[in-house]
Amino acid sequence: MQGKFHVLIIGGGIAGHAVAVSEESRPVGFDIRGLWREPWRRRGLWLAPNGMNVVAALGLADRLKARASVAPESAFRDERGKLLARFSNGGTKYGEPQMSMMRSDLYAAVTDEIRAQKIPIHHNKRLSRIERLPDRVIAHFTDGSSAEGDILIGADGVHSQTRRQVMLDAPEPEFVGITGIGGAVAMSDIPELSPRESRSFTFTFTFGPDGFFGFCGGSAGEEMWWANLPREKPYSEAELKSLSSDVLRKQLTDRYGDYYQPIPSLIARTRDIIALNVFDIQYLPRWYDGRVMLIGEAAHAVSPNSGQGASLALEDAMYLCAIAGRITPRPSSVSSRDRKPRVERIVGAGRRAASDKEIVSPLKSKIRNFMIGMMVRLFGIPGQDWAFRYRIQWE
Repeated sequence: MQGKFHVLIIGGGIAGHAVAVSEESRPVGFDIRGLWREPWRRRGLWLAPNGMNVVAALGLADRLKARASVAPESAFRDERGKLLARFSNGGTKYGEPQMSMMRSDLYAAVTDEIRAQKIPIHHNKRLSRIERLPDRVIAHFTDGSSAEGDILIGADGVHSQTRRQVMLDAPEPEFVGITGIGGAVAMSDIPELSPRESRSFTFTFTFGPDGFFGFCGGSAGEEMWWANLPREKPYSEAELKSLSSDVLRKQLTDRYGDYYQPIPSLIARTRDIIALNVFDIQYLPRWYDGRVMLIGEAAHAVSPNSGQGASLALEDAMYLCAIAGRITPRPSSVSSRDRKPRVERIVGAGRRAASDKEIVSPLKSKIRNFMIGMMVRLFGIPGQDWAFRYRIQWE
């Protein structure tokens, strides 16, 4: 179509912000009318090379690298620190390196650009109803306000209200049986880190009989860490709010206190520890309905164990902008047809990765670690290559 059309974005996570920035970065035909977001949470994330390539295409790579950590390799260890296997994360083989950071780092890099483009951001809006008309769509909010546009993009996360409004047959997110717990601490407070890992910010994955623990570089000058604890059902919102850092620290110390350093020190010296339920959606029949389209976790919630959640959200934003110049204001099935096989493969991989982190007996742990070491050495690099080399062509 000729000219621009009005786009409403509901939710302001990674995908929603990236679409907004892309509007001025490329001639894609978007006019972002408004971007509604929930308050940002301080959580860690990885950006694989495929995700960082999108950041670079948006012109934000250098800005983000100044705030985050490059992770040139991944290492797998047992609970005593014995190396099981390691492999390179590709360096610049795929264009951009693999990186780790707090979500606030990516948020700051993108929102600075949004403000520079003078795109309005409406804070703390909660969607109540979507009204779909033949020639436009209207979003109604719980505070009585509304906004209308030619299309609406639901980028409101795993528990998407947009998805629930327009796709009544869509499955609800499924709890994967683990609680994610994590935090960050200044590296100067962790002298136990080895010189090599201090310099390189290695992704370190530790597997022991009492569970999984990982750590790597975070924001500049910080080390971030995360653990997965099994649980039969998710915590309620009230229960999550009642889990203070002291309560979580004791739970973690009881479980990981005998693991090798720096794991006990990371737990002991982290002031703010967070916990969240981990959900995914293994299959969604479609990602659009009329003038409403889903992107990011609203369309394909993936377990953090995949290491691809943020990168997939960025890919969605770039793909949507890339096809915008050749579609009418009605979202096309082309995006879900092209993207769904890739996304569903990654969701499945995340599920399988979670199963490797179960609490087991010492004997089963030794067997599991032997298998992890063998599989990583044989298939580690080829296993990530298909995901990392993915590129979206603007042309």
